Amino acid sequence: MNESKGYWYLLTGLAVGIVLGILYAWAIAPLEYTNTSPDTLRANFKDEYRLLIALSHQSHGSLDRTRARLALLADFDPITALGEQAQRFLSANASKESIQALADLSEALQREQALPTSTLMIDATPVAVTITLAAGLPQQTAIPTTTDSLSPFEPLLEATPTPELSVAPSTSATLATGRTSTASRTPAKSATPIASATLKPSLTPTATPGAPFQLISQETFCEFTQPGLLQIDLQNAAGEPAAGIEISITWLGGAEQFFTGLKPELGYGYADFVMMADMEYVLSLSNGVTRITELQAPMCDSSEGAYPGSIWLQFRQP
Repeated sequence: MNESKGYWYLLTGLAVGIVLGILYAWAIAPLEYTNTSPDTLRANFKDEYRLLIALSHQSHGSLDRTRARLALLADFDPITALGEQAQRFLSANASKESIQALADLSEALQREQALPTSTLMIDATPVAVTITLAAGLPQQTAIPTTTDSLSPFEPLLEATPTPELSVAPSTSATLATGRTSTASRTPAKSATPIASATLKPSLTPTATPGAPFQLISQETFCEFTQPGLLQIDLQNAAGEPAAGIEISITWLGGAEQFFTGLKPELGYGYADFVMMADMEYVLSLSNGVTRITELQAPMCDSSEGAYPGSIWLQFRQP
């Protein structure tokens, strides 16, 4: 007589096979990755790799080498990735050196993007040089001269040489033998070409290195969705956003440092800080040379009650 034993043997075998497979994959012969690309790393390992690139850039200063290394991470926008990582490091109270390295690299990449591409225009204009021989020899022309026009300096070379080579007519001389001979012809050169060059510089104003920022605008406004927000905008002497600038803010019992350019979607010279109500703050720039005191969030009213308003500060280098 046959007895039905069910599927318990199959389930037991399946469970034993799963356990043995996991044991083999994790303990006996685990999978090892070798020579993998940095873009396959986890997010925290990518942050470490990106930080090492920023610290290395402070040593060698080569943007070509740094860009090649950042390309291995396959970020959609390396500048945005650097700014977001610096924001995460600020929230995690990371070391100031690490945040400064990320901000400096972001500023260097932004500055390189903002530089105008220099052009080289070559205008080859042939300058005719005519040689006239009195004896009726053929003329030779077209000795080309090349004039280069560079930007931002545009040299203009004006040359109009017209040298003439003349041969004196033959003269007669009587020799001791009584025969008449013709003297040798003596060429005469004239009109030496003179070239003159004129430089026309075309300079673009740039930020003065180390010049302290000056406050040019201060406004208060009410924004219910962003209460107590201190917004800062920094511009260099050319009116362009100044990224990677350290800003210090202090209040009674606390202090904090942050940098511009860490929110590129709002501008490379932008930075912000959330203020508490009924608290005065002191903001300093340029190693304490520029100081704004008694910063306090204004009070705003709404249908839902009072809330702290916001402040907008704009600075510019002279």
